[in-house]
Amino acid sequence: MKITDNLILIPWFLGFINLTTPFNNIYLFWTVSLIFYGLLFAHLVESIIFRQKIINGPKGPWIGFSLTLIYGVLFLRSFSQKS
Repeated sequence: MKITDNLILIPWFLGFINLTTPFNNIYLFWTVSLIFYGLLFAHLVESIIFRQKIINGPKGPWIGFSLTLIYGVLFLRSFSQKS
């Protein structure tokens, strides 16, 4: 994966910060919350849909599901081109 693929970590970090200590600005709070829960839902659906591909992937099921939860299709695309 490229370094620019790590930009997806920014909304995850903001979402976890918002969970632990909610933002005071109501617009920032709801924007970050919607993006965070949207990412979480989308990546959980990807994990269910691509379950067999993740289990048979090069990194093993636990790491595969963890990376799919964080990176989603970016991770799945990285090893589907190699195999």
